[in-house]
Amino acid sequence: MSNPFDLNLTRAYSAPEAFCPRPDLVLFLGDNVYWRGSPDLFGPRFDTMYAPLFDAGQRRVHAALGNHDVKGCQLSARAAVRAGETCADALQRLVVEDVKRDLGPGSPLLSSDVLEKARGAARSDCPPAFDQAYEQAGDSGTSCYATEALRHQPFGYGLRGGNPLRYYSLDAPSGAAGADGPRLRILVTDSNTLRRGPGPSPGNPTEQVLKPGRGEDAPVLPASRWDELQALWVENQLRTAPADGWRIVVMHHPAYSPQGCAFKFLGSCVGGHGDDEAVQRALFPAYMSEDGPGAPRAYTSARPDLVIGAHNHFYARSRALDASGYPARQDEPGVRYLVTGGGGAPLYGVLPLHARFAAAGSFHHFLYVRLRRDTAFFWAIDSKGRVRDSGCFVRGESVDRCIGAGHYDSEALQCGEPAPRAGCK
Repeated sequence: MSNPFDLNLTRAYSAPEAFCPRPDLVLFLGDNVYWRGSPDLFGPRFDTMYAPLFDAGQRRVHAALGNHDVKGCQLSARAAVRAGETCADALQRLVVEDVKRDLGPGSPLLSSDVLEKARGAARSDCPPAFDQAYEQAGDSGTSCYATEALRHQPFGYGLRGGNPLRYYSLDAPSGAAGADGPRLRILVTDSNTLRRGPGPSPGNPTEQVLKPGRGEDAPVLPASRWDELQALWVENQLRTAPADGWRIVVMHHPAYSPQGCAFKFLGSCVGGHGDDEAVQRALFPAYMSEDGPGAPRAYTSARPDLVIGAHNHFYARSRALDASGYPARQDEPGVRYLVTGGGGAPLYGVLPLHARFAAAGSFHHFLYVRLRRDTAFFWAIDSKGRVRDSGCFVRGESVDRCIGAGHYDSEALQCGEPAPRAGCK
């Protein structure tokens, strides 16, 4: 029996170690210090609260940036491309920096197809992957603390050459799961800038996405500049991940989500979020293809197994979805999308579910995942230690199953029969 690899994923949570065996990795999906990401709250609201989860090498806990972590920030005018270079050169440096410590044996570094795409990308669409990508927004009314967050070691952002990466890869095995454990690549993305098309800027919902910095000789229009370097990095890291391993993408803004409702005013919902189409337009080309204009999308062989987001203050889990966003047939490839945003802030209501979702609920929780070589087991556990959703699936299959034997703290686990429409008991 192969060694399991355990993940805890949450937007924020007080004491997951009280209910589960200590996981190999703990991932925080953004808005890690609510409301404005102030550095004076890093200690009491994160370091002290989550101290039992930290390990001596500080390799267990890792975070993604959320919109509240970059409040008051805007994308700077800087580019990662040097004089005489293309975005392909910047991508190559980024990939080498990202994976040089954690690259699995036999994994290639770069995809030639992605490099070719990068050569054609606009230089202005390749902002730095490090903290200098963010700067103070002049009209935000609040301070930008993105650099302080990225350089705060307990958050566990990828640190390469002394500089923190705002998006990065985590490869296993790297000593945690053991040589006979599952192979795994997790992409921790910065969804504040991994987006295309109209939408809010990183820290200010009243402005357009990727507002350029001030003082430029030739201002860049909000609808014409994107974080193409990050999108190319996502595609490269999915393509070069081990073929026999798990691929998981985590981010703050969910590509698919039930519509949330922050509160009601005069009978109508105010606040909350739904599907993030700007993220979809940036993310999906990394693992979907089209034969031509208007042709249906199809998954490539580099599709992830799971895409996990937060942002909405509740829990939701999709079925395995086809490339059009609808439940996949049993004989079709599928990708599962989860929302785990109920970590501690006031909860949002969940509006009626689209057919793509198998489960959802408004409760504080964390998501606990145990991976075997070819099987994933998951539990959504609420603040009282109750399991509110659970199940399993085989890598590469679109059938959701119930756990046939075992519990989240069991050594032996068995993936059982296909889940009924109403879900597992």
